[in-house]
Amino acid sequence: MKELLVLSGKGGTGKTSLTASFVSLADQCIACDYDVDASNLPILLKPDKTQGQEFSAGLVAVLNKDICIECGLCRDLCRFDAISSEYQISELSCEGCAFCAEVCPVEAIEMQDRSSGRWFESNSHVNGKLVPIFYAELRPGEENSGLLVAQVKSAARKKAQQEGYSLLISDGSPGIGCPVISSLVEASLVLIVTEPSVSGFHDLKRVQELLELRGVKSILLINKADLNLPASQAMEKWAQDNGIPVAGRIPYSKELAAVVSGGQVPVSQPELHELILPVWQKIRKELEKVN
Repeated sequence: MKELLVLSGKGGTGKTSLTASFVSLADQCIACDYDVDASNLPILLKPDKTQGQEFSAGLVAVLNKDICIECGLCRDLCRFDAISSEYQISELSCEGCAFCAEVCPVEAIEMQDRSSGRWFESNSHVNGKLVPIFYAELRPGEENSGLLVAQVKSAARKKAQQEGYSLLISDGSPGIGCPVISSLVEASLVLIVTEPSVSGFHDLKRVQELLELRGVKSILLINKADLNLPASQAMEKWAQDNGIPVAGRIPYSKELAAVVSGGQVPVSQPELHELILPVWQKIRKELEKVN
């Protein structure tokens, strides 16, 4: 089983629209969205509605008022001020340290799993074929996004092994934070999608540095390349100097932007299909080289 992971050093490079296009062009694959803070791949792939699985990344204190003697010990010792004078515990303020439960003289406080988000397994109908899709939603303000990514990836790989899928195509988070690091586990090849700007070049280098530290192979795609041809050429030269294959350049396209804004996969339009297909063919050849 191989996994193509699509990353970008910054948001807005076209990473998700290209991922959806590759899913459409692949003969058979499982699609994943590891951007658990803002999953956008389902917007384009339109999966069937399914029941989500709860994700817990920590504990929260729960007070049983029938037992509580209101001695004030938990309230006075809580360093996060999560317990009010009326002995109400704020789930937003509680850090799940369990100190209050330890000091309560009548054991009126217990620690319970807190809901930090949900992950989903569903199916999409893409280009005449059924594509399993895995994605997640992390609740606002919650942490451990890397752990949620790991759960999504584990579920997708289990599905692939059980049903004989040989390819995962995954949309990662922008940047180089915890969810990106988690998404790199067992990734076969990373496609870095960049745009020809100073910030784009800077973030491209940061992503590549992370991949080198993790020992993951990469291939480069320059999107909106014609907006700054000198920068695009400089990126290609940098990639050549560092032994990074270039999947190609995609010019800026108002049609592509309009199609994505309408919630459609870009390659559903003939002109965009012809534009993106050669890029996918180059990526597929690089995937075949990976053990």
